Amino acid sequence: MQHTFYFYVFNCQEAVSAAARMAKLPAVRSACAALSILYKDVKGSSPGLRVLCEALESRVGALSTEACSQASPLMVKLENQISLANNVACKSLDWLEASFPIIQSPTDQVTSHLQTSQDNQT
Repeated sequence: MQHTFYFYVFNCQEAVSAAARMAKLPAVRSACAALSILYKDVKGSSPGLRVLCEALESRVGALSTEACSQASPLMVKLENQISLANNVACKSLDWLEASFPIIQSPTDQVTSHLQTSQDNQT
């Protein structure tokens, strides 16, 4: 049996993880894009903040690499439990997407729909 979770994290080609599916939802993508723009604006607002942000980015990158390296044996050991949790999460996402198809809609469309609904109630 291949180490499926290992591939979720490091290869992302064998199977789709629930986290990857969540990241593709329009609302999540929109929120991430907005945060990214905000971060770039803050980072560019002063030379001191830029230096601080770049130092933190470098440190976070190094820590992430080390964390992945240290966690790999544990992920292999817990592969079955992680796979089960991922399957449950994917089935829950299937249910959410079927029950609330609006979550697959672009955020501007959702906002427009909500605004129209609110206008109709007043």
